[in-house]
Amino acid sequence: MKRQTLFFACIVVLNGALWFFFGRERDSKTGARTISSLRPVTNQIVKVRPAPTVVIRTNSFQWEQLESEDYRSFITRLRAIGCPEETIRDIIIADLDKLMAPRIQATDGPHEPAKYWKPQRKQLTRTVDSLEKDTRKQAIDFEKREVIRELLGVDLAAERSRTKGETDIYEERLGFLSLDKRMRTRMAIEQANQEEVALREASWLENDTLTSEEKTRLREIQEKKQNTLATLLTPDELDQYNLWFSPSAYKARETLSTLDPTEDDFLSIYRLQREFDAEWDGVQPSELDPERRAKYEKAQRDFEAGVKEYLGPDRFEKFVQARDPDFQQLQIASAQFALRPDVASDVYSFRQTLSEERAKVDANPNLSRPQRDQVFQALSEETEKAVVEVMGPKAYRYYLRNGAGKWIRGN
Repeated sequence: MKRQTLFFACIVVLNGALWFFFGRERDSKTGARTISSLRPVTNQIVKVRPAPTVVIRTNSFQWEQLESEDYRSFITRLRAIGCPEETIRDIIIADLDKLMAPRIQATDGPHEPAKYWKPQRKQLTRTVDSLEKDTRKQAIDFEKREVIRELLGVDLAAERSRTKGETDIYEERLGFLSLDKRMRTRMAIEQANQEEVALREASWLENDTLTSEEKTRLREIQEKKQNTLATLLTPDELDQYNLWFSPSAYKARETLSTLDPTEDDFLSIYRLQREFDAEWDGVQPSELDPERRAKYEKAQRDFEAGVKEYLGPDRFEKFVQARDPDFQQLQIASAQFALRPDVASDVYSFRQTLSEERAKVDANPNLSRPQRDQVFQALSEETEKAVVEVMGPKAYRYYLRNGAGKWIRGN
């Protein structure tokens, strides 16, 4: 291992002291450093007595004393000579980066060097092959992180965020766990996430929807993660983890986004959501047989009744609004273009108004079908103008590009 550059900070400890000098010369025979006397520079020739030679000797040091293929032994030796922990961390991480770099490069296979006279080969940015390569690279990185955890007790992912000056959400949300449990929990989450994303992207490239085999694989990924966490965490720790990371917690936070919820609000809705999800999470009603679908719909009504009882009618209306995918797209567009927080609610209110006006037109017996269509067209155009005025043209186009806003034209 070549660590001379990174080990520079520890040389001070080996030499025993820092000393400043302005002039120095090396004895050609002994190699000892000399410190020359300092004199003012003038135009006058000044005779001075030669300065005595000061020879500084240290214990004979060879890099081989520290070089070791056994990382644990190497770390112990670094600590024995007083090397700072941060420097040790930098040395080991950098060395492992170099050690594993060839394996990461090998995942890409042979690469023909670019030539300026040859056009670049056009290829898709995401293919099944590229996804498989990314998966192999991720596996090597997870292996590296596990080695660092075992050797130094350091979360490499958190260390990378710290070096960049970024906030690490896992450090914030898993702060109730010990450092070792926090690192292991994070690894379990990220490995499961990586596997799920890779599976979904590969499916998207080949299929319109997830196949039954892919759905089974997704369940297996989640079950594996949950089993790992159940083994690693105590029941109380697992409950606290679920408040942050469970699907039920994410749904509860999302549907309370417009209500400025208290902790009690969240916990109450979360418990109801968790009870519903225990049987129905991920279920698609259209795929159920009539009997199961009836049970699902009853469970859905019971869930909503419980939420309404807790929130009250007015807050429940906002709760329902927040669950609408179209409203969620309005929130995303508002955030993307830094609009005021209530823009999404304002635009969403137009939807209700437009629906009511269309119902009045539809119920008017004095209008023919062509006349109704003409009025509907005028209502849509006026509504679109109002939405653009509130959102701005760019945010509105962004909103439409994400497949939302079909209600404006009556679709």
